[in-house]
Formats: sequence, structure tokens, C-alpha cells
Amino acid sequence: MNGTTGNSRARSILIVVLLCILVVPIGAFSLFVGWNKAFAPLEILAEHSAWTIHLPVIVGRAIGILELIAATALFAALAVPRLARIGMYAAIWITLNNVVAAIVHIIFAEWHTLPQSAVVITLCVIMVLLFASRARGLKQKGDI
Repeated sequence: MNGTTGNSRARSILIVVLLCILVVPIGAFSLFVGWNKAFAPLEILAEHSAWTIHLPVIVGRAIGILELIAATALFAALAVPRLARIGMYAAIWITLNNVVAAIVHIIFAEWHTLPQSAVVITLCVIMVLLFASRARGLKQKGDI
């Protein structure tokens, strides 16, 4: 094994480890909040400051379902390397969803939600970059 191959392998392993560290909590969180946005009573959503409470019900429910799909895609992309690009797009969607959520929370002066939004957005951006790097690495090796 030459130095370049070893470096590439170590980099790939590091990316997978970092993705595991990010996908598991962000994916689980997105499954939890997505499920609630899609199926929980509106009173519960209001009690927990769900940003979708400020939208028409059908739109809020659809956002919850899309969040469930995106979270599922994150886990699939973590498990199946060839789905790295799908993971990247799922992470982009979750990032944008949380940016919109933060804007809605600002509009309605729900300041207590902003630290959570900042953390989730930051971690999602890192996840986007890691999935993009994984997809590029697979493309260079000819695996996708």
C-alpha cells in the first residue's frame, strides 16, 4: 500500500466516523420532530414551539413528512456509500428547513429556540460538506 492510498483510506474512515457522529443525533432528532410535525396534535406542537404551528396545517404536516424522508435518507446514505449524494441533499434540506424555522421563530419572537437552531444548522452544514466529500471520493475511485 503506497502513502497516497493509505492517506485516502484514512481520510475515508475519518469521514465515515464524523458522519456517524453527526447523522445519528441529527437524524434521530429529525425523525422525532418530523414525526411530531406530521402527526402530533396542534396543541402539542404549540406547547413545544414548533415553527410549523404558524403555517397552514396541511403545509406543516407536509414539512413533517419531508423531514421524516430526509432523516431516513441520511441514515441510508450513512449505511450505503453510493447514496452519499442523496445524503448531501437530505442534509441540505434539513439545513434549509432549520434556517426557515429560525426565521419564523425570529418573526414570532420565539427567542428561546434560536440556540437550538444555530447548533442544528451548524452541524448540518458540516454534514453537507462531509457527504459531498464522501461522494467526490467515491466518484474519483469510480464507485459511483
